Amino acid sequence: MREYLSIISGFLLPVLQLLIIQRYITTLFGSGSRKLAGMIGWLLYYAFLVTAGFGILFPPQFLLVGNILMVFMISTVTRKESLKRRCISTLLICTVWMLVEVIVLLALEAVGTDKCVIDVAGSFISKMCMLLFSVLGRYAKKKQYTEIPLRYFIITLLVPASSIYMMHHIFLMTALYTEYSFFSVVAGILLLLINYVIFTVYDRVGQAAELQSRNRLYEQQLDLCSHQAEEREGYYLELRRMRHDMKNHLSGILGMVN
Repeated sequence: MREYLSIISGFLLPVLQLLIIQRYITTLFGSGSRKLAGMIGWLLYYAFLVTAGFGILFPPQFLLVGNILMVFMISTVTRKESLKRRCISTLLICTVWMLVEVIVLLALEAVGTDKCVIDVAGSFISKMCMLLFSVLGRYAKKKQYTEIPLRYFIITLLVPASSIYMMHHIFLMTALYTEYSFFSVVAGILLLLINYVIFTVYDRVGQAAELQSRNRLYEQQLDLCSHQAEEREGYYLELRRMRHDMKNHLSGILGMVN
């Protein structure tokens, strides 16, 4: 089991972690820039996560410090924000992630999960929780999904909840039947990818709904402006007609006076 985990999850889980962190940075700072510098920064961060996962360069006690430095570096090269805001946001992301991992590990120990799968299952489940929190954070901060009914949002949140339940039982099954080790890792990665895609699609649907709402508002404003222009044109035509009639009356009066 550990051979499969060290090879497959060691290279694929860092990609998912980077995608989740990218969502958090976008939520806090908005869209990024500096594409070349950002690409180099993400590649360095991926190399750090891979080497840390295999325990080649970084001892476990320095993993948190390394993540803090890497997230700060990414936010620096991709976003033009103040130093204070970048520091606070970096510490917030890393601290929340650490707390989520601790809570997940404690919860797995409380339900009696086998110690040989706690670390692996905790890694998958903590990433799923962080992905869920990123969606909640975007919803709470921007309030941009007003067009999507609340029941659909709640149904969407059931996806990660059911995925966490499935992950937990898949790794429990793997503890009893080691021949399913490869399946457990692949299933966990696929569940993470599916949830990431679902939340990404949900973001796009929310943005499309917001854009559609703005378009309707613009159409109403255009209709109002068009109606006002028609009224103004009618007023000008009436004023021109009155001037023409008045000119004719004055001409008639002038002829009578002569």
